[in-house]
Amino acid sequence: MGLSRLVGGWIAVFVWLLLWEVVAPRLGAARNSTRLHRARVHLGEALLLTLLGGLWFGSLGAGGWWLVFGLVGALREWPVPHGGRMPGRSDPISLAASVLRVSRTLVAGGLLAWRLAPA
Repeated sequence: MGLSRLVGGWIAVFVWLLLWEVVAPRLGAARNSTRLHRARVHLGEALLLTLLGGLWFGSLGAGGWWLVFGLVGALREWPVPHGGRMPGRSDPISLAASVLRVSRTLVAGGLLAWRLAPA
């Protein structure tokens, strides 16, 4: 797998995560940091997801990417949502927000499958 494919995947995931910033305030995510700080966080997150995708598509397998990235997204959401408080009871709104945040990582995996998977 060439470096250009990895960089292309990294850029695609980074752009997706930046676009996610439009949706995040509607999900009630706390935004106590500056835009530059959040961009750096997304840059690092995109790099880590790209490295995981490069490992998955380069050596371990090409199929089942949706399961790998879906599990990574679910692990990020469990056990405490990103709001920082443990809900006493699961309400449908927070459950839907958690599912959307898991889908954020799943879409990033899809972008990497598109950019990094063997043809």
